[in-house]
Amino acid sequence: MFYGFISITFYVLNALAFMNLAKLAGRRDIAWMAWVPVANRVQQLLLIRKNGAWVLILLIPIVNIVFLILWQVKLLQAYDKSGAWVWMYIFLTPVYEIMWIVWGFSDKTRYVLTAPFNNSTVGGTLNM
Repeated sequence: MFYGFISITFYVLNALAFMNLAKLAGRRDIAWMAWVPVANRVQQLLLIRKNGAWVLILLIPIVNIVFLILWQVKLLQAYDKSGAWVWMYIFLTPVYEIMWIVWGFSDKTRYVLTAPFNNSTVGGTLNM
């Protein structure tokens, strides 16, 4: 029961944080995706200007781990954080998730990707 409460609490805080991060990036149109289990990964891809269809690569074993790490580095850089934080993602995932929650509610967090969004597709091109 306690584990369930903690899990739900983390899920809600993470969703609220990524809603704030999407709004910070000027993407109010995708802020809702933070609440939907697979769509929240698509949201992260869109925030780093990748097509949401890239989420399908997560179905391929081993490759999915490599791409998740690469995408997390790009997501960190998009919010002006060091790519070295990805080590927390690899070895201490709960701490990493807590850091995203903190960054999502921090006034000091800023979105630094400057290229315009490509609205002609779901989230841009399929380039890696």
